[in-house]
This record gives sequence, C-alpha cells and structure tokens, in this order.
Amino acid sequence: MAGEWIKMRTNLWDDPRVSRLCDVTGQPEAMVVGALYWLWAMADEHSEDGVLPGLTMRAIDRKTGVPGLGAALCLIGWLEDQPGGARVINFDEHNGVSAKRRSMEAKRKASARKVSASDADKKRTPCGARTREDINPTHTTAQGDEPEPDPDPDTPVAMTLEWQPDQRLLKAYAVRAGLALAEFTPDAISPFVLHHDSRGQLRTVREWTADLVRWVKRDVEQAKRVVPFPSAKPKDPDVDDSSWAEGLTL
Repeated sequence: MAGEWIKMRTNLWDDPRVSRLCDVTGQPEAMVVGALYWLWAMADEHSEDGVLPGLTMRAIDRKTGVPGLGAALCLIGWLEDQPGGARVINFDEHNGVSAKRRSMEAKRKASARKVSASDADKKRTPCGARTREDINPTHTTAQGDEPEPDPDPDTPVAMTLEWQPDQRLLKAYAVRAGLALAEFTPDAISPFVLHHDSRGQLRTVREWTADLVRWVKRDVEQAKRVVPFPSAKPKDPDVDDSSWAEGLTL
C-alpha cells in the first residue's frame, strides 16, 4: 500500500549488535542491514504482536541469503525461536500503527521545539535584550503549549477526526480534477474522514488530499448520473392519458 513504512534508525549501520551479526555470519553490514529490513518489514506486514507462526531460522537464512542470521539474531536478543514459529523481540516498541504514531509525534514535537528555539534567537538584539515582539507576541498560545508547525506534506500521518485538507494542495488537486473548491463542503469531507479514521492507515498529506479529491469527484459524478423520477402529469379532463399512465407501469 502506498505510504506504508517501517521505523529504522539512521545509526543502525554502526550499532555494535549489527557488528556482532556481521562477525557471526561472516557477512558485511550491507547484507545484514538489508536482511534486517526484510525481516522487520515482513513482520510489520504479517503480524500485529511480533509473533510469526511457521517462520523458521532456516527460512530466515534462505530468504535473506545470510547463512546463520536467524541463530545470530536469537544470540543478540532481537529474535526468539519458538515452537512453531519465531517472535520479534520488542516488536510493539518499533512496529505497528501505534508505534509509528508515537514516532511521528515525537518527531513533530522535536521539530516544533527547534523552530521555537530558532525564532527566539531571531528575536534577540545584538546585546541580548528581548525585542518588543518577544515581550508582546502577536500570536500567543496557552501556557505550556508549543506552536504547531505546518505538517510536512511528505511525512506519513494517520487520519484523525480533526483532519482538514491543506488548502493549497486541495486547490491544486481540485483544479486538475476539474472540481471547484465549493464542492468540498463539510458534508462532502466528513464521510471521507469517518471512513478512514478507524482504519489506522498512514499516508502523506499529499496522498490524503489526492484521495479526498477522488472521493468527492466520485460523489459528484454519481449525483450527475441519477435520473429523477418522472413528476406527476397534470390531469387534463379533455385528454385521455391512459397511454401515458401505462408507460409508467413497472
């Protein structure tokens, strides 16, 4: 599915446990890290708790092309060989919808703190005094709240009941689809949000907006194809309308 992703650390290459895997299997980091990507992506796709029935250590070695990787993963504590299958250790901390949502929330808050710190530095005079805007900000937030940055249009996010389409992206996609912005009323957007809120899907802001435009365009086209039922014909006492009535008989 478009927009699906897994959590992998940027410093995984230099993790001592990865070095241990390389030493045990006799393979370079590129092979081992690639094998780990397959294992974690497969577990994210086929398991909700990290348990993978039927997966053997030999299957892991065969699918990754790294002999001895399954046993090595058990040795460093990243995998558990169970009767009838295998289990990824600490799966819930790094995989699944809730873990991804926590990861994105942490990233969002870190970005907000970085932006706030940058703005604070810009509001200082050369001697360190605060500016008038710093003392009397034009935009204030509740005590303890951090300013909300604009979401990255290329970062996967989950649908929420509070979701609203980005107006700039919506206008661009709507024009391409031949729709007017007036079509995107709350009544048109709400069914789309309710449909996707409980599904736990992660998509970028661009993808959600494009999906919304397709959703509304489908509704508009279906409404145009509806044929209204013939209205009642005014009765004329001087005209025999029996043939007209027979034409309406089902």
